[in-house]
Amino acid sequence: MTDGPLSHLRILDLSRMLPGAYCTGLLADLGADVLRVEQPTTGDAMRAIPGVGVAYHRGKRSLTLDLKHADAPDVVRRLIDNVDVVVESGLPRPLGDAGVTYAACAASRPELIWCSITGFGPDSPYAARGGHDITFLGYSGLLGLMAGDTVPPTPDFVLAVPIGALIAAVGILGALAARDRTGQGRFVDTAIVDAATWVVGEAVARVAEGHPAGWGQAANRRAYRTSDGRLITVAAAEPRTWAALCEGIERPDLAGRLATPADGQNALAAELAAVFVTRPAAEWVARLADVGAAVGPVNTIEDLLDDAHVKARGSVVDLDDRGTRALRSPVRLRDADGAESPFSSGPPPALGEHTDAALAAAGFTAEEIAKLHRAGAV
Repeated sequence: MTDGPLSHLRILDLSRMLPGAYCTGLLADLGADVLRVEQPTTGDAMRAIPGVGVAYHRGKRSLTLDLKHADAPDVVRRLIDNVDVVVESGLPRPLGDAGVTYAACAASRPELIWCSITGFGPDSPYAARGGHDITFLGYSGLLGLMAGDTVPPTPDFVLAVPIGALIAAVGILGALAARDRTGQGRFVDTAIVDAATWVVGEAVARVAEGHPAGWGQAANRRAYRTSDGRLITVAAAEPRTWAALCEGIERPDLAGRLATPADGQNALAAELAAVFVTRPAAEWVARLADVGAAVGPVNTIEDLLDDAHVKARGSVVDLDDRGTRALRSPVRLRDADGAESPFSSGPPPALGEHTDAALAAAGFTAEEIAKLHRAGAV
């Protein structure tokens, strides 16, 4: 567990799948004590996906509890009495029927902060609709801007979900700041679609004013294939960077074509493509990246592990002495002298590793804990 700025906070993670995992993972990296509740025997379905535990559940604790068991409402209420924040992404109906809701819990603990991460939000006409990351990308308008007039491939990663989780974490931190002033908790209502749409706020404002949504396809802002089959990115969008690019690729004749009309952008792109395909990606990056031409590599995940930036920033960390490695939190906290607070975390917990200790800390006696085990609740 990290000794960080949130080390005074206790968080009960009742969420399932990735939205809550991203959110509480970020908070755990900042030092929060996160107790993750999982299904007995099987655990969260994410345990079956390689890398998820290391990436998003490191440094947390694990308690097993069948949330549909008759004993679950009492257990969850007593756990909630011992924490500052609850994070959930949809609880089984029997819990709500038994009074395990924000309104009921806040009646006795007004300082409680409760964060709900859902696809559409409880007051949306689409609230009952299911979906996964690509569903939320589609509803949000983000995928439409990414696709243009093409049929895009299914992304090989999630995008809307971590954006939603980040917004949830920001909401939690905002609620904590408000509680410090007022003593009152808040219900943090986070819809993943809302968060993904927030990313395209500029486009929404443009359309509302009668303008096209996107920036348009520009030759000086796209990816190009190189001689070794790799891709590089070009973002020479200003006169200065465009001039540096034209000089660097030895095509000064293109310098006056920065403002090429939209219907001529593809022709200009074809000329640039014919240049970039003559040399390998590494050579172009070495030649152009540091001269103001706004050119960079398109890294694979394998490339990242040896990337100079990743190494210099200490972005990949060892979680134990068995070679378990993960990306650390992107948050960097430094003092006035520039010294960074050390980052420390542990590997993801074994399923139910902290069940008995967490129950005991919540006030359960040894006899009560044994009874829960016998009943199959934990």
